[in-house]
Amino acid sequence: MHLVSLSLAFLLSLVRILVHATSGAAILPSDTDVKFQIETGGNNNYFLRDALTTAQVLVSSSSSNASVRRVVVALPAGNTGALTYFLPLNLSDKLNVTLDNSTLRSTTEDFDNVGVQANLAFSQNATMGVTIVGAVRAMRDYVEGSGTMHEIFNYTVAHANSTSLRLHRQWINGTANGTFKGADLYLNILSDAQLNITLGNNGTFTPPTVNVIVQEGETGVIQMRVLTNESTIQGIDSGELFLPAGSPNQSDGLDTALKGLSNGTDVHAEQVSFLTFKDKFTAGGWRFLTYFGRDSMIALRFLMPLLTPNATETALGAVIERANSSGALCHEETIGDYASFVNIQNNQSELGNQPFYDYKMIDTDLYLIPTLAHYFLDLPQGRGRASAFLRRNASLQDGTYLELLNRTVQYNLALALPFRSTPNVTNLLSFRPGQPVGNWRDSNEGTGYGPIPFDVNVALVPANLRATARLARSGIIDNGAMVLRNTTTTLADLADAAASVWEEKAASFFEISINGSVAEERLQNYVAAANLSEALLSGTTATAGIEAGNTVNKIFYALSLMEDGSPVEVLNSDLGFALLYGSNVTQEYLQRVVEALQPFPRGLLTNIGMVVANPAYDSNTTNTEVLNRAAYHGTVVWSWQQGLMAAGIARQLGFCHSNASAIVDPNPAPLPKPSWCGNVTFVDSLVAAQTRLWTSIRGANDSIFTEVWTYSFNNSTNLFSPADLAIISPQGTESDAIQLWSYGFLGLLDPNGDTIR
Repeated sequence: MHLVSLSLAFLLSLVRILVHATSGAAILPSDTDVKFQIETGGNNNYFLRDALTTAQVLVSSSSSNASVRRVVVALPAGNTGALTYFLPLNLSDKLNVTLDNSTLRSTTEDFDNVGVQANLAFSQNATMGVTIVGAVRAMRDYVEGSGTMHEIFNYTVAHANSTSLRLHRQWINGTANGTFKGADLYLNILSDAQLNITLGNNGTFTPPTVNVIVQEGETGVIQMRVLTNESTIQGIDSGELFLPAGSPNQSDGLDTALKGLSNGTDVHAEQVSFLTFKDKFTAGGWRFLTYFGRDSMIALRFLMPLLTPNATETALGAVIERANSSGALCHEETIGDYASFVNIQNNQSELGNQPFYDYKMIDTDLYLIPTLAHYFLDLPQGRGRASAFLRRNASLQDGTYLELLNRTVQYNLALALPFRSTPNVTNLLSFRPGQPVGNWRDSNEGTGYGPIPFDVNVALVPANLRATARLARSGIIDNGAMVLRNTTTTLADLADAAASVWEEKAASFFEISINGSVAEERLQNYVAAANLSEALLSGTTATAGIEAGNTVNKIFYALSLMEDGSPVEVLNSDLGFALLYGSNVTQEYLQRVVEALQPFPRGLLTNIGMVVANPAYDSNTTNTEVLNRAAYHGTVVWSWQQGLMAAGIARQLGFCHSNASAIVDPNPAPLPKPSWCGNVTFVDSLVAAQTRLWTSIRGANDSIFTEVWTYSFNNSTNLFSPADLAIISPQGTESDAIQLWSYGFLGLLDPNGDTIR
């Protein structure tokens, strides 16, 4: 097997792939449950879910300056779809391809094929470029993999003439229950155009040339259909997903957050509903319309106060179902045709298209138990439901949910105990052997190539241990006797004791202190290297423990550690994990939060959001480029990370005083209150940091439910503007128009008690 490189030049000269006409397929009428449209990042995104299918269709916006027009269709059924590019036949002309939203609907075909169709309007003659039919993951690999695609994903031309084209992909593993599995893309001329098709002469290795010839002075209209006979999965509608507003005993804050969600009058309810299904939650569209464990659990932590018990337990059950025999939790589920490909690559072709479960992420294992504890012990809709939930029998493997959960409890405990005994760098949690990634910053560059991540070790391990102790003491899991070094203890006592060591010791390994003069020099150099204005370094308001200028050391926590324990000196947003998940957060830690929430590049805040990484202070200046504004986890804004920080600060301040109008998520305060609550000056500084954060968040309201955005900078105004990551990313990495964990903002109110929407 080899990789076939498909460049734009190649696609211009001989790649013109796709289409297939339809022979009068029947359209079954059905009520539309979900239908909405979002324009973002130079793309128009159309979403549909009805009784037959769920689909997202993306078409390059007419406002885009790109010469190439892209059409993407993504179906959660088998994570199947199609990707194709259209180019102007005359390269000096500008081509527009637009979708008529009124024609977007589900469609069926013989052999149980179900999918979506819509009419595309062509402004002028076009030629079809690179086309992929089948696995969405193969499409994603092409878009973000420098234009490479494995030849195993080639399609065949099943039908071609001047009015119709059908491109067919038969799955790698032939049949299921006697039925051929596959996907099809059809193009059918409706008016004012024709197809001029020249078939390749080398089987599937040379794609056909497909030209769309539009009648002079007219707009050509083509019906596009994408179908698969993968089983459609049933969605959760907004009425089943969200609690009703105005119910008795709801706090004012929760009632405010819920308005318009359960009755579907708020479009954001439809958007969340589109991503949720009766057997799992999906991460985002179009690139991640499949199961991701981490994304489901982080989204739950934000949204659980708003969700019905059945919706929450659907997501929790999906996580538990996919635990492996050791207790590790699944990061990503690969299904459909791409599962066959992965199994072949792993020398397990005998598995056919059995789903492949990815367990490489070390952080995913640590979210489940804190999420369960919060649901069953803190939220009204979860109380009293643990026993029945954990008695359920898993459907994807043998065992009850309780039996599977106990594996995860013991697995995480075993990983945490060595540091409890000997708190050194060696016993911190590191990425799995041979894996360059392992936490949410899942790109090689995301942690600055450091394999020992801050978030996992400082926040998630102790949070998991504290939650384990809570569940054990409550009787939800067995608090049986455990023997450690000839000493008998209970699970709860052991977990609490281990958590105390992690809370006390782990952060110190990541602490960085840079001489003030050196820090100021690095800032100056960074501003020049990043093509920013020196004006950004002036006028920063001094806050508790920090002064503008160079007289005070710059102290912050490293993004990660290298194998030898040396820090990656990158200021970062992962401070938020301990605020939302952790216990016993110290004033010293919160001081680092206050200092991080300063204007960029001294801190993380721009006028369009909080960047997730700031390499301005790093002595390793290569990270200025590694983590720049074109990097997926660089000086860019991830919406959910802002939500994490905002929710975390609200939780910590709520331990000192309760603002009933802004409380959506109940978080029981520790007893006694944190000692820093009595330091009025410090609390005021944390409140000021909260205000700065929300001002930053509201600077990009229109992007808040998308995945990630970058910036452009105006040196005249010294202001940042949101920019599309895909345009400047060297890998073509783009942002999903909707992302499940970004909708965590539905469960957040600003300090004034207002929603973000």
